[in-house]
Amino acid sequence: MKKWILSILTLVLLLLPSFVYANDADFQIESNMEIRYDKGDKFVTVEIEYIRKVVNNDYYFPASGEKTFPIPDLLSQDEKKISVEREFKKDSLTVKDSSGEDIDFSVKEDESGLSVSVPNYKRTTRTSPYRIYLQYKTHDYIKVINQNIVLQAPALPKDTEFEIVDESSNTRTDVDYGLEILIDKEVAPLAKIWPTDYSLEDTDGYDKYIFSSRSRIDRNPYLEFGISQIFRFELNYQTPKTDSFIPEKYSEMFSALSTNIFEISLPRYFDETNQRVKIESISPTPTKISRDEEGNIIATFEVDANKDGNISVVGYVWVEQEEFEQTRSIPNITLDEYRNEINGNEMLNKYLGNTKYWQVSDSYIQEEAGKIADGETHLLDLIKADYRYINEKLEYDQSKADSINNRIGAKQALQGEASVCMEYADAMISILRAQGVAARAALGYANLRDASETTDSQVRHQWVQIWVPNYGWLSVDPTWESENMNIGPGIDRVLWETFNGDDLSNTKIYSADSLDSINNIQFDISVYSVEENDIDDMDALKSYEEIGPIEENTDESSIADQMNKFIKASSIGRSIAIVVPIFLVLIALIIIIAIIRAVIQALKKRRHKETV
Repeated sequence: MKKWILSILTLVLLLLPSFVYANDADFQIESNMEIRYDKGDKFVTVEIEYIRKVVNNDYYFPASGEKTFPIPDLLSQDEKKISVEREFKKDSLTVKDSSGEDIDFSVKEDESGLSVSVPNYKRTTRTSPYRIYLQYKTHDYIKVINQNIVLQAPALPKDTEFEIVDESSNTRTDVDYGLEILIDKEVAPLAKIWPTDYSLEDTDGYDKYIFSSRSRIDRNPYLEFGISQIFRFELNYQTPKTDSFIPEKYSEMFSALSTNIFEISLPRYFDETNQRVKIESISPTPTKISRDEEGNIIATFEVDANKDGNISVVGYVWVEQEEFEQTRSIPNITLDEYRNEINGNEMLNKYLGNTKYWQVSDSYIQEEAGKIADGETHLLDLIKADYRYINEKLEYDQSKADSINNRIGAKQALQGEASVCMEYADAMISILRAQGVAARAALGYANLRDASETTDSQVRHQWVQIWVPNYGWLSVDPTWESENMNIGPGIDRVLWETFNGDDLSNTKIYSADSLDSINNIQFDISVYSVEENDIDDMDALKSYEEIGPIEENTDESSIADQMNKFIKASSIGRSIAIVVPIFLVLIALIIIIAIIRAVIQALKKRRHKETV
């Protein structure tokens, strides 16, 4: 699942075929962007202030020709959304001069977006600069998820020139691209901002974040507001009839005659985001709730095999992160210290192992891991180097994401095969483990929105977790292709389960019948953001512990589980379950008959004595 990433670049002004450098500027061009967000809106207001100044009295710009402003589309959207968004932009589009008067303009559309052409309405001289104020509204730069806001602004291209020289006239134009982001003071606290070289001003009910032109070269400024989030999840699992032999009336008397056992993973607890879970409803009541050695929560349900059924779980997940000024630092210990600690810890050492899809011992993986680690001496620096490497080597394939996704493993992904989040995570885990860094796979649901923007078919997302001493499991999502690396806690997601090996699901089905029909069962899950006042009865919610004690998986519990599954969900076990009651009934009948015969014989003897 690809993260929400802008690939929009700013205007390129006065591009000429060749450049040399004059001593002093003859002209100055400013293309200043202001992005303003008001609480309650789901869009931002963008204003482009275009200023053209003549510095050298020997020159002027005539009142002829026109200036074109591109308003690009958000490339990650589909055609329908792009079309709707273009209309929204056009409906709000205005162009004004320095006096606030409307200026005529024309709009054209092409495959990249809108182009707004504005005529040069006046002559530009040293004493009379030329100003245009172009304003429009857009949803492209912002995501609003209840009280949480994520805003991402356009970057400047790598080849942006701040001095442009016309060789034919030997004139120089200085160009600047200012960016100011105004955020309503009433919004949630700032949690993340990037790049961090910015300035902050207080102005008329807004916090103004100012980014210099050079800080935006190939960087999309990113701001995130909000330190907590609540998600509602609704899980429905249709359990089909698999047993046509045992009548329902018999299994109602003795359930072991016809039972299927379902183990279903539920959202877990997680320290990094203080992830907590409360259940609103769960049906049927699970026979057991357990926690495996990874900390995953698994509910066991026993359902009738001789009729259709349904497993339903509805609940809420709370996640948190710190305010920006209070962000918990990630220890950047030396690699020697780190490896000594991992190698000396049997529990952590297992997170370095080789698997089918994490080909840690493969010579290619070893060689690539060594190249990246060369010269790195500290853990966090190595993690960032690996992140950059993965982003450079892999390219997200949307067509694969939209189709049946066959897992290919780290090596094939790094050698150029189509990749989605699974391959990004597999590749990074393999590289990390080859470098002696303990890593595991994390699966859940990310980029979550509110109910109005949530689709019925949500796809699980995979990312990476790395063990860091004095921190715990550190989340890293290399699918986020940006220099602004997604490292650390995030409240845009729900962690469902984690894995140390190739298995990527704890959901299992045990049945004495054919599993052909079970393979086609409907498994629907919906996860979306809500606010606290959307929860009808907070006091009625239950933790896992309140539903039933969480059993830690041990050897003893495993033996008991295996015996239960053998009796209820295996062919031999079902046969025993059928035969044993019949055998017991026969024994009982034999005993009863024997008793009756004994009583009859005793009565006969008694009568005989009485007659004598």
